Amino acid sequence: MAKTVPISPITGPSSGGRALVWLLLISGTAMILYGTGALVSKNTGLLALIKYRWEGRDLAREDSRLRHEIDERKTLVDALRSDPFALERIAREAEHRIRPGEILVLPRKVESP
Repeated sequence: MAKTVPISPITGPSSGGRALVWLLLISGTAMILYGTGALVSKNTGLLALIKYRWEGRDLAREDSRLRHEIDERKTLVDALRSDPFALERIAREAEHRIRPGEILVLPRKVESP
């Protein structure tokens, strides 16, 4: 029969059991510290996750804006290809082009004090 060693409430478990308890406490503490460090880390923590989500939202808005701008420009290109007066209108407005015999009158730029 195996000899059993009684555990006294005053002295606690044997030294082998104490080593196991200390090992578990130290490893648990190390895991908590590592997890906390990873949670608040600059590259992988919660703040980084929130920052990446904000950047993703901003990029989605930028993507939407650019797609809308592309659609507008495609519409303009189609108008320029099909309507000769659209090309003339843009030349007159943007480039201040005139036909022979026309006079171009531009407003003066008022200088602000």
